[in-house]
Amino acid sequence: MVEVINNYTPPPPKGPVTLPDPDAPYDLNFRFPVRELESDKLKLVPFVPSIHGQALVEGMKPHPELLQYLPWNPFDTLHEFELHFEQRIRSDPTWMVYALLDKSKIIPGQVHGQLAGTIGYLRASPETASVEIGYVIVLPSYQRTFVSTHAIGLLLDYALQKPGDGGLGLRRVQWMAHVDNKPSVRAAERMGFKMEGVLRWDRTVPVDKANGLKPREDDVIQLKGRHSAILSMCWDDWEGGGREHVYKIMARRS
Repeated sequence: MVEVINNYTPPPPKGPVTLPDPDAPYDLNFRFPVRELESDKLKLVPFVPSIHGQALVEGMKPHPELLQYLPWNPFDTLHEFELHFEQRIRSDPTWMVYALLDKSKIIPGQVHGQLAGTIGYLRASPETASVEIGYVIVLPSYQRTFVSTHAIGLLLDYALQKPGDGGLGLRRVQWMAHVDNKPSVRAAERMGFKMEGVLRWDRTVPVDKANGLKPREDDVIQLKGRHSAILSMCWDDWEGGGREHVYKIMARRS
């Protein structure tokens, strides 16, 4: 009889975060090709913390509710945000975040006054030809405007269009939200995403977030949890009328 053993050991803790050299080209470290995207009113460019970070931190600081359903808290300084972005975003090749720029306010060499928020691709998988849209932060002055609609529409278009038409040719784009985050779910459904269900106890929530679920007594990780709504738009949805629906909504918001 063959002896069975289990020699797994956890990976060592990560060392201190080292920020990229601000004078060197900024490596996006993403698994899919990246390009700038734009509509008639909004431009999406890769988010670079040394360029866009200060405007985002200042825009979020008076409005902690923007991060209510995200797994981190407001940032007090640009350096604190840069450490977060390097550790949680850029070092993970399945994540890539865009800066949302209001084209009516773009001034070369200036970011303040034109940054409307962020949006990103998450969990990028060339193996399954899929990606998730997330890291959606729309600053208060741009909420209930064209920004969210155009940003989501541009990411859907790039992800689902065939490579011959300038897209990535993916099969699936998903959207996940805290089950209590009704505005996020409605925004996705309005763009044509289809509700697939709820993943219960899908992920952990920081202990200081009020919207987490209390775990059972003697839980192995002792962190709050959450249920997540999961929606998707797939290639057949896109080619079966989803593309026209997205373009129509974007035109209405122009």
